[in-house]
Amino acid sequence: MLSIGWRNMKRDRLRMAVAVCGVVFAVVLVTMEVGMLLGLVESSSLLIDGSRADLWVSTVDVKTFDFASPFEERKKYLLQSVPGVEKVEEFNVSYSVWKLPTGGNANCQVVGLDTRGTLAARLPLVAGRLEDLRNQDAVIIDEGERAKLGNPRIGDCVEIINQKARVVGFTRGMHSFTTTPYIFAELNRAQKYGWVTRQSKANGARMSIYFLVKVAPGYDREQVRRAIEANVPDVEAHTREGFSWRTRKYWLLETGVGLGFLAAALLGLIVGGVIVSQTLYAMTVEKLPEFGVLKAMGASMGELARVVLEQGLACGAIGWVVGLAISVALGAAAGSAGTAVLIPWALVVAVGVLTAILCTGASLVSIVRLRRLEPAAVFRT
Repeated sequence: MLSIGWRNMKRDRLRMAVAVCGVVFAVVLVTMEVGMLLGLVESSSLLIDGSRADLWVSTVDVKTFDFASPFEERKKYLLQSVPGVEKVEEFNVSYSVWKLPTGGNANCQVVGLDTRGTLAARLPLVAGRLEDLRNQDAVIIDEGERAKLGNPRIGDCVEIINQKARVVGFTRGMHSFTTTPYIFAELNRAQKYGWVTRQSKANGARMSIYFLVKVAPGYDREQVRRAIEANVPDVEAHTREGFSWRTRKYWLLETGVGLGFLAAALLGLIVGGVIVSQTLYAMTVEKLPEFGVLKAMGASMGELARVVLEQGLACGAIGWVVGLAISVALGAAAGSAGTAVLIPWALVVAVGVLTAILCTGASLVSIVRLRRLEPAAVFRT
């Protein structure tokens, strides 16, 4: 009985192709939507997850990495006096404007880091050296963001809010969730390139955005975190993992971005399911006389249902393989264009399970039709 469904499909290759296309559509849409969402979520906390700091210190109630408020730099000395704090490094993020060769402007985020420090995320350089940021007016950008910034090359002079800068290197894979390019600079020079840090410097009170803290050996990280909040006024200390999740949660849930991607994936499943369901139903109705004969010969309802399920699962298996191959190719193309699409094994397995459920559910309409089939009707016709 299990081979009947497969032979039916081979004899009706057009309908089989339509059903497979429906599964491919669903698999590609679900894989790409979820893969893009995973890539965006990973990029939202990229600089947090890559850091070697035990704690991140910010102003109170910061919801996401990108939108922190400044506080006085002198609080660094209060942090250093807290028992269990071994090392403190400043880390700044500020929005700015990059002047394009055409005369227009491009929004960017200036990231100021201590080039002699050890707590900030390592920059995956493909050109230049980190030490080059210590040179006069030096900045590093990501190679995937060059098109947004006018395609500068190593050594080119550019303008960031009326300040001269020189490109000295390129990173790879350092994209922000907001699609606003990161511009990496040494701490002191980054002060004049960012709106917030530049304005605070002009007002005479140097401000910082974050402090990265390393906990001394032998101290409990959570106890040190609570001690910082108790001894340093108007700041909040986050563990690296906690701040990463807070940032991801903001973009996923509070902005509705995650729900939008998941809604599109669900729509793909529904459309694919309808296509498969209608195709299997048409194949079943066309073979009703044959199914009636089998039923009259004593075939059980379970055996007939297995025939339909075999057809659905065969379409699902073929569509799953083809859909994943297309998704991997599209993901690679998107990655080369600067859009991260992550397709981990867990997603591959999850899509496979969803495909099996989708095709099983699509087969139910046909199975219900077979259940109502009276064998005598075949002989009457």
